[in-house]
Amino acid sequence: MIAAAKSVWIEKLKTAKKAGLLQNDRKKIHYTFDDQTEMVEEYDAATNVLLIRKWRQKPSTGLKTLATSDSWTFEVGQNYETRPIIDNTLGMTESTTTPIFSRNDKSDCFEIRIRNLPYSIDTYQLTIDKDKREFVLRTTSRKYFKRFSIADLDRLNLPLEETNLSYSHANNTLIISYKKPKAILDFEKQVHEELKKLNMKKEGDSDCAVIVFYFRCNFWTKKMLLHRILLTKYNPSICFKFFRLIATSSVQIEFRDGLANLTVPLPSRGESCVFQLKPFNTTVGDFIDILQKEDRGIDRASIYLPDGSRLSRNSPFELIFEEPFTLRINEASYNVRPPALFTSKRSSREMLSEVSNSVTKLYHDLHLNQYVMYREYELEKQLAFLRESVQPLNQLHHQLANKAIRRLKWIQWSMFAAMSFQTGILFRLVWIDYSWDIMEPFTYFISYSAVFMGYCYYILRRSDMKYMNMSDYFYLKILHHLLRKKKFDLARYNILKNEIMMVEHDLQRLKDPLDRIIGTS
Repeated sequence: MIAAAKSVWIEKLKTAKKAGLLQNDRKKIHYTFDDQTEMVEEYDAATNVLLIRKWRQKPSTGLKTLATSDSWTFEVGQNYETRPIIDNTLGMTESTTTPIFSRNDKSDCFEIRIRNLPYSIDTYQLTIDKDKREFVLRTTSRKYFKRFSIADLDRLNLPLEETNLSYSHANNTLIISYKKPKAILDFEKQVHEELKKLNMKKEGDSDCAVIVFYFRCNFWTKKMLLHRILLTKYNPSICFKFFRLIATSSVQIEFRDGLANLTVPLPSRGESCVFQLKPFNTTVGDFIDILQKEDRGIDRASIYLPDGSRLSRNSPFELIFEEPFTLRINEASYNVRPPALFTSKRSSREMLSEVSNSVTKLYHDLHLNQYVMYREYELEKQLAFLRESVQPLNQLHHQLANKAIRRLKWIQWSMFAAMSFQTGILFRLVWIDYSWDIMEPFTYFISYSAVFMGYCYYILRRSDMKYMNMSDYFYLKILHHLLRKKKFDLARYNILKNEIMMVEHDLQRLKDPLDRIIGTS
């Protein structure tokens, strides 16, 4: 049954009209089926991982409008062009905290991401409804409920297995993973073999390539721009949104007051945002973290050099000012030509480079690495000797400390028993043997005695008569009494503990390259 469904879907893909476009690091395939249904797939050119799959159905009526001809349903990936539009008449806009559901495939699993879910991981309950072939997600707080399915499994009529299902939660995003069965992996391999036979066209500019690619495939998409312009005659807010997207489709860099001001278009908001960064005290990872913190809709962002190599997160941010680079945010790519950070001769930078090389050579000639290793060995040897010397004292001190705690608890419970006994005696004298008129002076003097004892404690200890202070005082009194009784060498014990603390501190500084000490102690 699975093989039959697999062959049917393969035959449907083979008989469909296909057009391919190779753009930068992506392969884009446009399918037109017999019923005029359109499907667009985007693959990573290097890994063949599916990034986007979207569908567009033929309208039921003969008249095609903008709403029908330009309406895509995303099966894989997310439509970043759909953003909340402000209604000028009502002054309202769609909430940006609504949970966003999207699917992102990996090489070995299907991945579902639901953003804007701030609940903890133990709040979610994920089950499988095998009758309806759906995954059911609910929360114990009843704040969110969702039923969804994976179309790839339905096309091949594969059973849903709970052992392949897992989920995690991070950064207000619930990530659901379903491991791909072997039948899915074999099917994807067969599809990629078929796509290798397709003649892929290459286009230079990314935005123009997509437009030309879609325009060649469908007659109605050729009039998309005209429909948008006509629509703006009746809805000025859409006009503003459309031209705003065109105006914010580039990244600009300029220096002002010693800072680099980067103007970057945000995919979720459809507007540009200015980021101020220090060129010499920032890394590429810091810049990416700032972008993702400003716009939660940014799943991935990276910087590529002209040769196609990618800058790591630990790379200094000043490297992007040496040559043009490409900033990729989700599915969008921006070619940036930064302003010159140094002069053309680079005399200052060459001089700094020579100084750095001289310091490195001096560090090597003085054999500082060998000395650091020797010093570290000496400190570890000294630390081991000190710990071995203090170990018997530690054991005895631990035993006496436990004994002091037991005696302190006995004193506390004894005081509690005495106060309970006193309360019972006063209760009998007041309500049974005598009356309140007779016992009132006695209770006054008892209360006054407690206040007098507290004042005496303050004079002797110079601290308030609090329960914690009193417990610490009696604990230390008992402990020191036990130490003197056992003839414990407290002075030597304190000296050894201080020496261990100092050796551990020196060893920690020695291992830290930013706070390294190499002198003798």
